[in-house]
Amino acid sequence: MVADNINLGGTAIKPVGWDRSGWENFKYMLYDPSTGAILTRTPMSWIKIIAFYIVYYTLLAGFWIGCMLIFFQTLPDNQPRWLLTESLIGNNPGVGVRPPTSDLHIDSSMYLLNSQDTDEKPTTPTGEGEKNIDYATRMDLFMKAYGNNTGLVECDGSDEKNNGKCIFKTSTLEACGSYPYGFMPVAGNVNPCLFLKLNKIWDFVPKGIKAANVDAPEYKDMSEELKEIIRTSGDTDQVYIDCKGRFPADVEGVNLTYFPANRAIPSYFFPFSGGNYQSPLVAVKVSPVIKGALVHIECRAWFEGVIHSGKEKAGLTQFEVLVR
Repeated sequence: MVADNINLGGTAIKPVGWDRSGWENFKYMLYDPSTGAILTRTPMSWIKIIAFYIVYYTLLAGFWIGCMLIFFQTLPDNQPRWLLTESLIGNNPGVGVRPPTSDLHIDSSMYLLNSQDTDEKPTTPTGEGEKNIDYATRMDLFMKAYGNNTGLVECDGSDEKNNGKCIFKTSTLEACGSYPYGFMPVAGNVNPCLFLKLNKIWDFVPKGIKAANVDAPEYKDMSEELKEIIRTSGDTDQVYIDCKGRFPADVEGVNLTYFPANRAIPSYFFPFSGGNYQSPLVAVKVSPVIKGALVHIECRAWFEGVIHSGKEKAGLTQFEVLVR
């Protein structure tokens, strides 16, 4: 005969406190007097798990710091680890255009100007707006860097040790070199000046195109005007900027004037090797023939071995100008 107080197989035994709920259950979670558990763990359990994670994260941090120290041992102190063809950037710089568009339209390459906009007060102190004067303000902020000549010298190409440390004389920009840079209307016309420069690549030194080579197949897209400039330049080492309308209607719809007139950037401004640096500029004054017509412009840099790619924006830049 089976005793009445013997639990048969399959009989569920409910744990102590299974029927607690609400505030009582919460109090037992904070502290259980029957086991001494605090927040579901006994003091010894808390000590063990805290000790484990201290050791675990200490070893993990030490491993990470060790890896970083080894990594930094492979890097030069004052220049990138990979240069020119060994780097992702390579030795084929793109062309930058200034002034930049506003932050709101940072992904746009369109310069939208109004021939009736005579407001001389910028939207913000940094020109973050779409008024004509905002473009001039952003350009002026960019040009302030050319007032800092610390560590730079005047160059004429006679002393190679000064190459890359040269003062850029903004006077070479002539009519485009002063505020408001053509962005404000004069006699009802707006003829903006846009500044073009090579993007900086560490240790990159371009080689000028020889006059005897301008008719080679690789220079078939160069304008005849620029070819003639190179033929008469005396084979000096210079980078040239050449702009044109991208489409036939654009070629006829805009007049372009360069400052300096030879469109040249002397090679003694290269290489860039860190520190204070004044990027050499070529200015192009854009004079639309018809108001209200959108003009597509492409500007290419020309030097020996240059590769132009509209898709990758290598060796060139593309932008649009609309003067209403």
